[in-house]
Order: sequence, then structure tokens, then C-alpha cells
Amino acid sequence: MTARPVIFCFSGQGAQYRHMARDLLTEDDIFRSWMEEGDALVRERFGFSVLAEIHDPDHPPGAPFERLEATHPALFMVQYAAAKAMMARGLHPDLLLGVSLGEFVAMALSGVIGFEEALIRIARQPALLHERCARGGLISVLAGDALWREDACLASHSHLAGRGSAQNCVLAAARAHIDPVCTHLAARGVTATVLPVPYGFHSPLIDPAASACRAMFAEITPRRGTIPCLSACFGGILDPEAPDLLWRIVRDRMDVMRVCGAAALGGGANYVDLSPSGALAALIRQNTPPGPARRIAITLSPMGGNAGRFDAVARRFGRSG
Repeated sequence: MTARPVIFCFSGQGAQYRHMARDLLTEDDIFRSWMEEGDALVRERFGFSVLAEIHDPDHPPGAPFERLEATHPALFMVQYAAAKAMMARGLHPDLLLGVSLGEFVAMALSGVIGFEEALIRIARQPALLHERCARGGLISVLAGDALWREDACLASHSHLAGRGSAQNCVLAAARAHIDPVCTHLAARGVTATVLPVPYGFHSPLIDPAASACRAMFAEITPRRGTIPCLSACFGGILDPEAPDLLWRIVRDRMDVMRVCGAAALGGGANYVDLSPSGALAALIRQNTPPGPARRIAITLSPMGGNAGRFDAVARRFGRSG
């Protein structure tokens, strides 16, 4: 362990965008190798290229990227490959922190489940939802979850899907309720953003797919990993023997606030946000005590310059840090 433990952090749906990490495909051999390996697996099993979807020239960087069949494996592949690229620079994690789909990235890196095992199930999941669940969505709200608990309109038209911090929560809603919920929040002066996600993950809205998803996840057996995983589903260190583990990560509420509290380390920590958007860094900043012992780094940005940023983070948080 370093003087400050290194924690790699991974996010879930909503963090994706077109052309994410494009520069690393040409500038980083390790990143490109893992992206191509994942792309080959998805092409063979599902008949389309994740890389082509991410970097479709007909869609500019700001264009919506929300087709679940593509965004699910894309988020897994980009974050996994980014972690491998960082590790190739000599920076290795002491802990892995995952939120939602990011927990599958953490588990795959730790060896709780295999890279191929995880990627194939993540890529299969959208079809199970399409066949069984009504469309819905997730809404990121700049207010704590007390707002939802105390507002009868919100409670009757949405579900609490997660807590990000004391200033942020995520609501799940059926498609017909998304606009009314956002209108109601706006009337209360609360900022809300609809995430590019077509289903109400982490809520009863996906329960119709429960049996099919459980059957799919039963095909693999989680193992003891080599690196402890901090779980936003369980609020602490993930136990690979927990009943219904993989389905619960998809269905149960996310709680970034709780897991950051569980990760609180007296000597501080180096948090490396490997999500495409850097959104986890803001939540970690809100949920952990400030001070010189807490250091937080964003690694991927839509603005590019990612290889140089990786190099700088590896130097800053290396074993001498």
C-alpha cells in the first residue's frame, strides 16, 4: 500500500458520449488492444462493432449516444481499457470503487468475474430489458433524496434510484412521467437532467426482467478477487458470495454517499476517476473530507489530451505519492 491508497473509480449509465477516448485509440497501445479485444467479442456474439458505434463519423461529439445495446458494452470497455492503460504506466489500485455498471468493471479488474464473462452479459442485458420492460429513464436531480421522500408528487410518479451526495439524487420514472417530474422539479426551482438511459434501472421499473437477468447471471460464479471492490449497491466492500449479487447491482439503489463513507480512510486516499465524463470526481469531492490527504484526479475528458493526463496522474499518484 502507498502512504495514500489508490482507488480507481468507475461509473455507470449516463456517463457516455460520442467519440469518448478517441485519442487513446491512436496514442495508447494498451488501451487500443483491450478495446479491440472487447469489440471482437461483441462483433462475434452480437453482430455489431462497439467501436464503430462510439466513433460513428455521422455523429458529432455532442450527438446523443443512447442506444443501450451499444452504450452498455461501450461504457464497460472504455473504463476497463482505461484502467489497464493506467496500470501499464505503473499506477496500480489498492481499491476499486464501482457505481452501477461500473461495479462490473471493478469486479472484472479484480478477477471476481472474467472480462469476457462480464462483457457478454452486459451486452446481452439490453435485449432482456427490451423484451420485458416498459420504457422509462433516469433523472439526475441537484437535491438530496429528502426532496423525493417529502414530495408526494415525486414519490407517486418516480422511484428513488440512488443517492449521489447530500446535494444529488437520481430518480427513475416511466417514460410518461419523465416530463411531468422534470416540470414539477423546475417549478420548485430544482435543476434536473434526464440521462441518456431508456430504462428505470435501480427501481421496480425493471422488475419484469428479473427472472431472465437472474438466469443469465447464474451462468457465471463470482470468485474471490485480488483487489477489494467498494460497491455502491452494498455500501461497502463487495462480497462475491452475496446472494443474487449481480442482479442486485442492476436492480438495487445506488448509494455513492454511503460507499464513500465506507471508504473514508484516516490517512487520506488518491481517487482516480476513470469514468468517461469525470462525474464521479465531483461526487467523491462532495462525500469525502477535504484536505491535503484527499487527492482526486479526472483522467478522461471530451476535450481530449487523455494520454498526457494519464501520464500526469501516474506520476502524481505513483508509489512515491
